[in-house]
Amino acid sequence: MFLKRFKNLCAFKPYYKKHLKLIIALLSVMLIASSAGVFMSYLMSEQLIGITSGIAKTAIRFTIYVLAVVTIHHINWFLWSKFAYTLSKKVSADIKKDIVSNLLNTKYSAIKENGSGYYLERLNDDVNEISAFVGNVAGTLVDVFTNFGFLVIIYILSWQCGLFFTIGVALLFMIESIKVNADLKNLELVKKSTEKANSEFNEIIYGIKDIKGFGVKAEINNKMSKSNNDLLEKTYKKNTKFELISRIATYTQWVIDSVLVFMSMLWLLPTGQIEIVTLLLIFNYKSLMYDTVGFFSKLKGYYVNGNYYAKRVLEIIDTPNKEEFGEFTNTFNQGKITIKNLTFAYDEKKILDNINLELQPNSLNVLVGSSGSGKSTLFLLLSKLYEVDNGKIFFDDVDINDIAEKSFRENVCIVNQEPFIFSDTILNNIKIVKPNATLEEIENACKLANIHEEIISFENEYNTILTENGTNLSGGQKQRIEIARAILKNSKIICLDEPTSALDSENQTKLFKTLTELKQHKTIFVIAHKLNNYDCFDNVYELKNGKINKI
Repeated sequence: MFLKRFKNLCAFKPYYKKHLKLIIALLSVMLIASSAGVFMSYLMSEQLIGITSGIAKTAIRFTIYVLAVVTIHHINWFLWSKFAYTLSKKVSADIKKDIVSNLLNTKYSAIKENGSGYYLERLNDDVNEISAFVGNVAGTLVDVFTNFGFLVIIYILSWQCGLFFTIGVALLFMIESIKVNADLKNLELVKKSTEKANSEFNEIIYGIKDIKGFGVKAEINNKMSKSNNDLLEKTYKKNTKFELISRIATYTQWVIDSVLVFMSMLWLLPTGQIEIVTLLLIFNYKSLMYDTVGFFSKLKGYYVNGNYYAKRVLEIIDTPNKEEFGEFTNTFNQGKITIKNLTFAYDEKKILDNINLELQPNSLNVLVGSSGSGKSTLFLLLSKLYEVDNGKIFFDDVDINDIAEKSFRENVCIVNQEPFIFSDTILNNIKIVKPNATLEEIENACKLANIHEEIISFENEYNTILTENGTNLSGGQKQRIEIARAILKNSKIICLDEPTSALDSENQTKLFKTLTELKQHKTIFVIAHKLNNYDCFDNVYELKNGKINKI
């Protein structure tokens, strides 16, 4: 029943089952450490009796025993930390692998809506908490079992004191439970504020050029300050409430201590029900008993918070917003694109209004339109980044929703207006679309994209390391590397979104020449705001007021 309350944590059992031998080793050293701790409490009591009674041999003998058991205890604690770390590392790697896999299969619209902070916080902090869960619980159980042994010894020494401590510990545990629940409630608020602050910081990194270019550093700084202040306020509230309840628990401990003193002085000692040496032993163990409450509280905290972290990670792993593909796996032999009665709206605002379009195989086509006319929306629908719900899109007379993912991605290549450049070499950035490509194939693709000469002018040529998102490249260079990727991929259909937006007139002319060559065996669809020359295109269309017309 206890575990059923934490169903989110239970969902991660398969990740731990893969490392069952490691868990058994972890539990084994935990039990040895716990047993050594309990046995050590008995030896320490005998050692103290020997010292207070003036029996040197007994005191020395039990001191040697204590040292031996302490050695065993600490060796097993070291082994525990080693096994716990290894387990945490392996589980974390497995969970993160599934998160990335599921993220790559999540709908683009859902990722865009959630923002980067939503995913970064879950991928890092939340996963680390889950992966360390078993190790943390096992380590805390060692402390609980060990200190529970102290309570047993107190019962043996004096059942009255044992009963008194049982009631006191129960009271403290209730206070600690309130602290755990309050901490979780405030943790949720802190996490949301952290996600928002992370997203805004991420925006600063990627938008730094515009921030500097428009001279809005003060405005962005103020915006970030508000998010940080909100995070600090919620963190302050969380920590102060936690500290208040902790102070109440500590104060309660002092009250229990005071009552124990009065109980001992007024009842147990005068009536001979307890000896002074025994009372000293009990006082020696009482602080350890309070530690037990803390360990129980930590244990509950691990379960309650772990269940919360697990819920957040499962939102990514079990997301309902997964891309849906069909089962058609054939190659596109023609390369025909057909759009029928396609309608699309954002928040009830109609962007595309019952449009119809047919692009013939081996043709070069362009769609122009003003900003906000819906060109990019159509591009996202053609690339299956947005779902087609109202109307139809066909590739070679096959519904886009019936095509298998692998077949679709192999036959349809999408060139974005703002290409993403990985922190890697130029070579690896291009060959990522075809890992087994030869250097000759890559160079030919770059020559067609008119980027080869610039690449070989770099000191390390194709092995030049590009910085995050290609900040050491110009916009035109990044765009042409993206075009080289598309040429190397060699798909039957190529869709290009504003491919000339960062190109000068000379490079535009060379690009159109390349596209004219490629159309001999490909269908090419270009989306553009406006072009200087349309002579090379077989068909020119305009998107206006949600409608497509040929011009």
